[in-house]
Amino acid sequence: MKILYVCSSDLSGETGSLGSVRHIMEVSENLCRMGHEVTLVAPAYARYSRPTPVAIRYVPLVKMRFLRTLVYEMLAPWVIIGCLLSLKPDVIYWRQAYLTVFPVLLARLFGRPVAAEINGLTLDEVESENLSRLRKKTILFLERINYRAANHLIAVAPKIKERICRHYRLPPGKISVILNGVNSDGMRVMDTAAAKSAVGIDPQCPVVGFVGHFFPWDGIEYLIQAAPRITAAIPNVRFLIVGHGKWGQHLMERVRAGRLQDYFIFTGKVPWERLYLYVNAMDVATAPYSKAINTQSGRSSLKLLEYFACRKPVVASQTAVIPEIVDIDEKRLGLTVPAEDPERLAEAIIQLLQAPRLRQEMGVGGRDYVVNCRSWTRVAEQTQAVLQNLISGRLVRGSGEPVAAGANDRLRATPGGAGQPVLKKALRRG
Repeated sequence: MKILYVCSSDLSGETGSLGSVRHIMEVSENLCRMGHEVTLVAPAYARYSRPTPVAIRYVPLVKMRFLRTLVYEMLAPWVIIGCLLSLKPDVIYWRQAYLTVFPVLLARLFGRPVAAEINGLTLDEVESENLSRLRKKTILFLERINYRAANHLIAVAPKIKERICRHYRLPPGKISVILNGVNSDGMRVMDTAAAKSAVGIDPQCPVVGFVGHFFPWDGIEYLIQAAPRITAAIPNVRFLIVGHGKWGQHLMERVRAGRLQDYFIFTGKVPWERLYLYVNAMDVATAPYSKAINTQSGRSSLKLLEYFACRKPVVASQTAVIPEIVDIDEKRLGLTVPAEDPERLAEAIIQLLQAPRLRQEMGVGGRDYVVNCRSWTRVAEQTQAVLQNLISGRLVRGSGEPVAAGANDRLRATPGGAGQPVLKKALRRG
């Protein structure tokens, strides 16, 4: 199978989420290992730095930030057309981005089926950003066209699928759910004391940690609010905050305002190859998500899978819309607390810090779970099943559950050939 994978992420990780890069490259590389030919089209912020079997075609960019998106939107279609003419891919796999429709337009023009991957709910994300009303309306209008024109959609969480179907009035069979995975070999387990020494923390200090690209819904401010109670109970505790992001620039100010500088360590961006050291240095890992993401969007949490892979017990905000947090409760991989409740968050963290045997049991359970059920290989197998069904003119019927590789329950799809009035219908419905 020849797959043309289109994304708008910075594969160097310099300007965006490292989690996005991991998802893109893990899926692509695992598909290559399964015998498929994958060509990835990405913007040329900087080159992907690791060896990879994936062929990468970079779209030229300009350094001026205000022109970058415009130049990408102008040049990317020509790079994709070149790939379509020279490589003749069987299918286009598109990691959806704001303000563009050219992947689905070109797929229809060249008669190739297209699957769009959806990692978050745009309806909620545009409201969390400082965008003009016109820009928001434009983004949502283009999204409606994309969802209707794509042959199939792949969502990373059941709640995303549910809300897209309801808001855009799409049939459930048009969307499959494939949860995120984790590279358990890369996120390997090591001795906690040795990991603390490796990252410059006293091995005698208990460590509470957070990993991620800083987003408004991550809830790190609630961990900062919980810190005084935790430090009062465990004076030598340290808080290890691993990650970066423009939104999080105010976090250190909050730490200083609370006179907590001696307890908090902000590492900034850490290369993925060294991330396992920082996660292994933690005694308790956290995901204190805010109420907004708990009640609306839903997503599949990479940070939780990486915590589990390193045998770390987790304290997270309660929610039914993030599958990995549901797993925490059902599989006893940690503790969950009400969102935006620093007191309960502190209590749960203190409870685990004072219970080493319970931490060990939860950690072992988390590692076993991701190794057996949540590998990127499994994600690639599920993706392969969807794409093969698209190529053969069939769609896997989405049911709100992850798609099983080799699923036999299918619905007949309309092939995306050139000359069909699909875009005209999409525009009319939009």
